[in-house]
Amino acid sequence: MKEKKSLTKNAFYLGFGTFIAKLLGAIYRVPLTNIIGGYGLGLYQMVFPVYCLLLDLSGAGLPSALSKIIASKSDSNEAIRYLRTSIKLYSIIGILLTLFMGIFSKSISNLQGDKNAFLSYLTLSPSIFLVCLISSFRGYFQGQLNMKPTAVSQILEQVVKLILGLTLCKIFMPNVVLAVASATFAISVSEVVALLFLYFVYKRKNENKLFLRKKGFEGAREIIKLSIPITLIGIVLPLSQVVDSFLIVNLLKKYTENATSLYGLYSGVALTVINLPVSICYGISTSLIPAVSGAKSSKDKEKSIKQGLILTFLLSMFAFIFCFFFSKDIIKILFRSLTEEQLVVSNRLLKICSSGILFLSLLQSINGILIGKGKTYSILTGMVFGAIVKVILNIILLKNPKINIFGAGVSLIACYFFSVLINLIIVIRKDKINAVKEFTNRQN
Repeated sequence: MKEKKSLTKNAFYLGFGTFIAKLLGAIYRVPLTNIIGGYGLGLYQMVFPVYCLLLDLSGAGLPSALSKIIASKSDSNEAIRYLRTSIKLYSIIGILLTLFMGIFSKSISNLQGDKNAFLSYLTLSPSIFLVCLISSFRGYFQGQLNMKPTAVSQILEQVVKLILGLTLCKIFMPNVVLAVASATFAISVSEVVALLFLYFVYKRKNENKLFLRKKGFEGAREIIKLSIPITLIGIVLPLSQVVDSFLIVNLLKKYTENATSLYGLYSGVALTVINLPVSICYGISTSLIPAVSGAKSSKDKEKSIKQGLILTFLLSMFAFIFCFFFSKDIIKILFRSLTEEQLVVSNRLLKICSSGILFLSLLQSINGILIGKGKTYSILTGMVFGAIVKVILNIILLKNPKINIFGAGVSLIACYFFSVLINLIIVIRKDKINAVKEFTNRQN
């Protein structure tokens, strides 16, 4: 039985949980940077673009797809059948990609320009399989309009990662490579804890229903059909970030010895800060999918869309202005171990990237609306164009020593801006076409 909560309440639960999780993640980087230093942070950040890409391939679109499907179902037993099928299906995918990441860890790290990252790939690889299972449960709960389990599990992940990661890092230092690998191992452990929590929440509500239904892959076709375009959408930006992890370090190495450290400041400091407020708006976009998909009338659907966009704009605009004008203070509070020179670079990077809060938040919500409406493939146009713009600008700007790492920030904003612009045009255009069709049908 779906819980009757408004879009605002659902967005608050998930947004608050995601924000706390991101905040803990940002706080984690402060003592982590103190322990492993700038080079260690750069090494730590290098593994995540590839890791995130594999996560997206393994089923990052699953929670959204499953929540959309379940939101449209009234039978709770049917929802459980979809959950069971998704667990079976994506476990297989997760195991294969976990093996891929482990087997090719050395090759990937060598291509990225620093072979010391390979051990971190090995210790992080089990997370891919675990996240597949986690995604199934989160999609089930979100489709039931219950965002609390997802929010709490995200916080649990960060708490375990923070405590265990820092403890292990202190044990293995001054060996930076082992320390960083132990930090990524802590992530794998945190996923185990989150999975156990979600499973016990499910069991408490449904007793043994998960294992009482007949065997097979019922609903697999519907899940895959919807998951594929959502997964493709989710892959675009992480894929461009993977390209970044190869491009940025290798291009900067041509004229500076601090390439890895500069990449760490960009991805580990500036992007970490802007992702904090974006995480709040993530709750809105995720809540929009079942709200739009499960709406009983076109009036309810349009009301949810309007509320979602207005709330996204107001929150993200406030956060953008705050981060732009108080960038130096934010970095000093969160990253006290940075040197004066690193503070100057990070401050400038955050100012450049701060408008990304507005554009990325709007992009999330617009995409959530389109997914809820079943217009998943339409989203790819803007996303792909924005990613191509980012890669091209990175190649052009990062070659210039005067622009240096700041070119990555400019490229990022251009990517988000064009993605939002194109997808917004698609939404408006499709709504106009639908309105004309509806008017014509009435006349006939």
